[in-house]
Amino acid sequence: MRTQLESDKGITEAKAKVDAEEISILLIGSQDEQRKAINLINKHLRGALCFKIRQVALSISPEELAQVYQEVLLNVWDAAREKRYDANQPLLPFLFTLAQRRAVDWIRKTQTRRKNESELLDEIAKALKDTRVGEAWQIVAEKNDGHNRMEIIRRAIMRMPQRQRQVAAVIIEHFPKELTSQQICDEIYENTRERLTVLAIKGARREAGKKIKEVLINAGYMEEDELGE
Repeated sequence: MRTQLESDKGITEAKAKVDAEEISILLIGSQDEQRKAINLINKHLRGALCFKIRQVALSISPEELAQVYQEVLLNVWDAAREKRYDANQPLLPFLFTLAQRRAVDWIRKTQTRRKNESELLDEIAKALKDTRVGEAWQIVAEKNDGHNRMEIIRRAIMRMPQRQRQVAAVIIEHFPKELTSQQICDEIYENTRERLTVLAIKGARREAGKKIKEVLINAGYMEEDELGE
């Protein structure tokens, strides 16, 4: 069975019009050569690395995605400058591992921030209990529950087969805009160079939707009669 990194490597090697060995050599060269290597990574592998980040951090915004991607490039730059980069190791698994780690870091930071925000809202609501201002704060605190719902959806998607996970990642990235199956197909092809049929996309979309609805019902966010095809 192929590992996720092996799968990512195959996808990217099919897409990238760049010599990974050349970039590895540049990364252990002079500062000018290292800058050239970073520019080549950014030019040819940006889309694939951002897609990897989105697969892990499904609820990430475009602005936050750009920040996490920049952190990946900085990590590569630091490893090269500090002579920690090993040119004998395959480049692409190294880059994907960095992208995955930075995405996990973003998830942890986001969860901590949301927990702190939720605790603060709870404290304010308690302090202002039985007042009109307190009622307003309680509404804000209840709206914060949307973060919990997104976390439930994210966990459900991470357990899905790869095709369903790819489709869900594209849908979430473009939310609230609703994409057609053909648009989802084109987006996946743009990121992975894997051409799926519209029929396959429709099937993966239907199954992913059913699984998300099921976990939301189990968590009490939807009624049983809302579960449809």
